[in-house]
Amino acid sequence: MALRFEIQDTIRIQIGRYNAVGTQLTVRLLPHTDNSDPVGNFLSRVNELFEYALQDVSDSDMVGINIQNQVNQNDKPIGINFRRKHQLSGEVICSVFKKCQIPMQDITAWTRLS
Repeated sequence: MALRFEIQDTIRIQIGRYNAVGTQLTVRLLPHTDNSDPVGNFLSRVNELFEYALQDVSDSDMVGINIQNQVNQNDKPIGINFRRKHQLSGEVICSVFKKCQIPMQDITAWTRLS
């Protein structure tokens, strides 16, 4: 199955102080053909992105996520606190968006996120 997102850039950073590795992905969700459930489509694409990005992460590793709109740099990054790999999902992202009062319809397929 083809990926429903495009990786535009990958940066890996060694954080010696914590004996950790940070990875920054800049991605663009590809447009979907079914517009009947945009939130459901977004969630399935984000879950697929998580599976891809976390495939080499151990279950015991802690993962934190920052999401930033690459087009509008005035938007502040959204952070998701460190949690275990299995605790991340599209629903977590939606919950954070709701807390930040970002309407799901504002997250389009053409939005570049890093």
